[in-house]
Amino acid sequence: AKSALHRMTFRQFLVFTASTLSGCALLILFLDQPLARFIHGHLVGGIPFFAALTAAADTAHNALMTHVLGLPIIFLGLGLAFAIGRYVLKRRGATIFLVLLLTHEFSMVLANVLKGSVHRLRPEVQFGAGYVGSGLWATGPHNDSFPSTHTAVYFSLFWPLVVAFPRFRVPLLVLPGLIGIGRLVLGAHYVSDVWFSIWLVVALTFLFGQ
Repeated sequence: AKSALHRMTFRQFLVFTASTLSGCALLILFLDQPLARFIHGHLVGGIPFFAALTAAADTAHNALMTHVLGLPIIFLGLGLAFAIGRYVLKRRGATIFLVLLLTHEFSMVLANVLKGSVHRLRPEVQFGAGYVGSGLWATGPHNDSFPSTHTAVYFSLFWPLVVAFPRFRVPLLVLPGLIGIGRLVLGAHYVSDVWFSIWLVVALTFLFGQ
């Protein structure tokens, strides 16, 4: 079962990384703002749906992050599942619980660290007063666009499962995919913000799955 976490080869990971870095650079420099304007002008009808979906998902995730014995419930549950499965039941496949725990925790932490370092203005600033340039390393409010923490949070809950159980990848990716699309429709993030968060989750899953 552990080998199921090795489905992406190192070469494939490097290709995806190179594609992400070059793609995000092109988006930030040339395409993010036009795409945001298009989405803002044509997909406004989806705002109520994505707002409600995101609120419901956040409510559920916040409940899972409630601290018990000094740790979030989700971390306690995943840690206990790994310990019982790996050391009591002797199931190597229980490693997925540890990979899921580590990927989820580090995705949230690193996404927030990057937000505090990059300081990119959100699309709502573009739609309002506007700004010149890429919006990177900006001062003032609403400068926490890159990367998308919501995308990192929900993809990190499901991507390790997708890697371990690829036959179920479509249903497993429905919620995180909708959350990612919702960040664009709601005007909270640019395409590169979402894409980079997906890469971050894929990278951490690849790292912890070794």
